[in-house]
Amino acid sequence: MIPAAGPAKLLTKTSPVGPLPPGILERFVEAGGIRFRYLTNAGGDAGGRRESTVLFLHGYPTWAEVWLPLAGRLAGRRPWIAPDLPCHNQSGTFSGKDRSVSAYRRAIRSFFDSMQLQKAIIIGSSLGGTLGIMLALDRPDKVDRLVVLDSAGLTPTMPKKTVRLYAPFVLPAYVRHPRAKNVRRLLERAVFHDPRYVDEAWVQTIVEQWTPRARRAAFIATGNALRRPDASVAADLDGVGARTLVVWGRKDPQFDWQIGEAAARRIPGATFAAIEDCGHFPMVEKPGETAEIVSAFLES
Repeated sequence: MIPAAGPAKLLTKTSPVGPLPPGILERFVEAGGIRFRYLTNAGGDAGGRRESTVLFLHGYPTWAEVWLPLAGRLAGRRPWIAPDLPCHNQSGTFSGKDRSVSAYRRAIRSFFDSMQLQKAIIIGSSLGGTLGIMLALDRPDKVDRLVVLDSAGLTPTMPKKTVRLYAPFVLPAYVRHPRAKNVRRLLERAVFHDPRYVDEAWVQTIVEQWTPRARRAAFIATGNALRRPDASVAADLDGVGARTLVVWGRKDPQFDWQIGEAAARRIPGATFAAIEDCGHFPMVEKPGETAEIVSAFLES
């Protein structure tokens, strides 16, 4: 169980640098031609458990460890799995040049199938929210419940303000890796509402993630892919059959909370919850409140 702590302590739990907390295991699996790295508390036996396994899907461009503050507060109740998405952190890349959201969709579906889960609860953030909805559509008999946090893809096109927030960060990356000041500016303007979360651990980790030329090219391609039609699930929301919770940071600078509320009205039987004074990553910035909302939904 990860105890409640201030921003500085919590952020050390979300960086891919350093040892994992006790009880968290690192595993690797080949699925869909990609070598996935994932974290779990299930000892590699999630598929054999009777209770639904939680599958955490992070957003762009982060890593599995962003879920540890939330997973710690849900620990002991059910097994969970958190992969690095393809082209992110320690997971492998796609074999070809395709970096579309459709390619991510196929890859996550292959990873999901490889886990052989009887039933799953999908919890996804941002791009991971989009992929979670897609997985609920693709594997309706396997997805028991769905939780999306500040999900991308809920509008037909990406909001223009989101593009404007990322452009000053991504455009220079075509020629060199982002400098620390550019990362800090992005986190302050596009991610966190509370500036205390913009600490050196986050800044340096993102700089390191974007430094290798091949990985940086994959990040840029994925960012561009988020603006294409196949990155949107807006037309498919009424087809989601899993019981769904939509959670939003009220101060999300990328996607207005009204987007989440409108999407929840489109998904049959869905519930919407907003978290006050919170930005784009509720599971990092407000893990306690997020855990309370998610737990109440899962136990209802």
